[in-house]
Amino acid sequence: MTTPLWALAAGCVPDAAPWDIPRIAAASGFRSSGMWVDPKTTWGRDALSKTQQALTETGIALVDVEVAWLEKNNRATDIQKLIVDVGLALGARNLLVVSRHEDYNASIEQFRDVCDRAGNGLRVCLEFGEFTQIKSLQAANAFINAVDHPSAGILIDLMHIARSKEPLPDLTASRFPYLQACDFLQSSTSMTGRDYIQAAVDDRYCLGEGEADATRMNLVRHASIDVSLEIRSRALREAFPDPIQRAQAIFNRCVRE
Repeated sequence: MTTPLWALAAGCVPDAAPWDIPRIAAASGFRSSGMWVDPKTTWGRDALSKTQQALTETGIALVDVEVAWLEKNNRATDIQKLIVDVGLALGARNLLVVSRHEDYNASIEQFRDVCDRAGNGLRVCLEFGEFTQIKSLQAANAFINAVDHPSAGILIDLMHIARSKEPLPDLTASRFPYLQACDFLQSSTSMTGRDYIQAAVDDRYCLGEGEADATRMNLVRHASIDVSLEIRSRALREAFPDPIQRAQAIFNRCVRE
């Protein structure tokens, strides 16, 4: 059985270059991390070789590469293809996908095309949330049922599912290969639009330090699936400008049991 990962999400260190994320994770005690792949900003010509070297040097395993946005048409875009290819080359377990596509049927076809490119080398996981076109677990399940591809899955984010006011699904089901964990304030569960986006990128908390259901926090700590600690926090960024110290704080305050 593959050992479940307890990973530093790339969003915890948005100020780090992609190839530095594995080194930050390793230096702070993690054995796994996520990875940003954005060809419009930091992912340039030599990014793949630099990141491969960092992974080799640290032994870090990648829980995911992110983020592929569904948009524009019904076929995989060049950027989506690049992210899939990078994920395969780096040995990532999952690809995180978010929909902002205005055509629902075209987005299903595009997602399926991305899955075809990933084959059995990556799980292609849809992240639902209030700020996306797929806003709930119920809608995500309907979407993935329509995609009907063995590589397709759903990413559960604890903050987003609290916002959609749905119960957690059976996390042992194959549809849910990993989850994003954080704590949060209950006020975020009634936010919409830009307010919720700001809460999601700036106001997450380490496990047990917010107002989330303690039962869910305990379930995460004992989960038998991969967990990506999505502790995107302006307070932590301000308290720990050094990304290694920030990652160490997350590692020390989010303990797996």
